[in-house]
Amino acid sequence: MLKALIIDDEPRASGILELMIERFVPEISRTWCCNDARQAAAMIHELKPDLVFLDIRMPFMDGFEVLSQIREKRFKIIFTTAYHEYTLQAIRFSAFDYLLKPVDVQELIHAVQRYLDSRDELSFQPEQLRNILANLQTNAVAQFRLAVPTKEGIHFFHPAEIVRLEAMGAYTQLYLADKRQHLVSKSLGEYEELLGEHGFVRTHKSHLVNRQFVAFLDREGFVVMRDNTRVEVARRRKEEVWQMLRS
Repeated sequence: MLKALIIDDEPRASGILELMIERFVPEISRTWCCNDARQAAAMIHELKPDLVFLDIRMPFMDGFEVLSQIREKRFKIIFTTAYHEYTLQAIRFSAFDYLLKPVDVQELIHAVQRYLDSRDELSFQPEQLRNILANLQTNAVAQFRLAVPTKEGIHFFHPAEIVRLEAMGAYTQLYLADKRQHLVSKSLGEYEELLGEHGFVRTHKSHLVNRQFVAFLDREGFVVMRDNTRVEVARRRKEEVWQMLRS
């Protein structure tokens, strides 16, 4: 059974999350709350939780400063925040789990299940945290690096390096400009949401393309990439795709 620590400066918010865990997440057998970020590192060292639900914005020190005090992070970090903000984008680009406040029960359940399904990915967290901090030091979301966890390890690259993405069932195949390919256990829909403002166009239920690598739209209605790959365009999306590519 799992142990969890909730770090949040708002007692009401941490209390509600604790109650939700007790009622809806039977996999977690013990839960503690910390409402003072200055005490968080000591509690983590003492309690050795499997999961840490970590608020980002807190007085005295933020969630990242808390983590900087812990050398060996042998626990899954799930960030919690009340804001749709620049920081949240950095978190999403670094492939971390997060929960938006007020926390939705189903999102909580899914976050815990993702941990149970991929405990071996804990070794990636140091690199992911460094990626978040590097992203936050950039001047724009356009400069963010994307973290892509695969079975071989975790890879980092800028969206501008991605030529196109293709759905492979519940997985997504990424095709890069340098001819590398990566199979990732995330849906194409997740990448569409993440990369939409980076010039990516959904042409079909199975295809997402970077319009910077599009050569032309052929007479048969296929998008032709610079490497001569032809990508299908759904009939109902043709006008939308044409307009987006023109812009």
